[in-house]
Amino acid sequence: MLNNMKIAVTGASGFIGTELLGELEKSKGIVVTAITRGGSARADSPFCTWKDTDWSAGSLTEALDGAEAVIHLAGVRGTTSDPADYAVNMEMTQNLLEAMTKAGTKRIVFASTISVYDDEDEIPWEEDGSLKGRTMYGESKISCERLIQEYAGKYRFTYGIVRIAQVLGEGEKHRGMMNVFIDTAASGGALKVIGKSEAKRQYLYVKDLTKILTVLAAGSDIVDAGKDIIVNAGMPEAYTNLEIAKIVNKVYCNETPIDYDDSSPETIRPSNMDISRLKKLGFMPLDMEEALREMKTNSGITGTTEQ
Repeated sequence: MLNNMKIAVTGASGFIGTELLGELEKSKGIVVTAITRGGSARADSPFCTWKDTDWSAGSLTEALDGAEAVIHLAGVRGTTSDPADYAVNMEMTQNLLEAMTKAGTKRIVFASTISVYDDEDEIPWEEDGSLKGRTMYGESKISCERLIQEYAGKYRFTYGIVRIAQVLGEGEKHRGMMNVFIDTAASGGALKVIGKSEAKRQYLYVKDLTKILTVLAAGSDIVDAGKDIIVNAGMPEAYTNLEIAKIVNKVYCNETPIDYDDSSPETIRPSNMDISRLKKLGFMPLDMEEALREMKTNSGITGTTEQ
């Protein structure tokens, strides 16, 4: 199935996209069209051709030429409450779907988010459970999922929808909590944890994510890339900020005690998905300690990104 298969990737120059291109290149027999704004500034190779797009349907149709599948990563993330900030996600996805119908691309793998779930009484969230966006970003992804399903039914192509936990990886440039924890632990400082640290949140190592996306697009002995599937993707466990701080100190051999102030109320909410379906597909993501140890080995640049 992988022999000379052509896969397009939107958002190819981003954090996840960059990691995904590396994973696809390791999968011998795949050639890639990397779609992004400013793509022409990138050097082509026998494995990868870069294509500029303005995200119009016409531009995307040209970029998809010959692609059997597309992995759709491009989109606007954020935490604002204004729906207008995320309208581009729906517009971009619809234009891509229109382009697929014209270019003859038969499969889409869509990077959705854990933020499509909200009801804390249903934790751990299952794929067939109710959807309600925790944020307007999450609502935009629900709309995109439904649009993909509608187009797939009408135009007879298939889809893989991956609901992704908070992504952890070496290449993320956003300086979030994990960056601060790791930098502080590496220098022997005291990690600061503010709040009661009761809410558990789920993460996913970026290299596990890219393996999942690759197999859902190209198929494997277990995964049929000709079938529709929705799957939660996250670590086997969720963690409080205090638990994460302790794991970071362990991995970085930091003996300085954690500065834990539990006098303030916690501002984060729990998030945890059931990954039973993912396991049945043959995937077992690394846990937090395993991921951090691999990151420590690979690079000193670390961080997380919300999905």
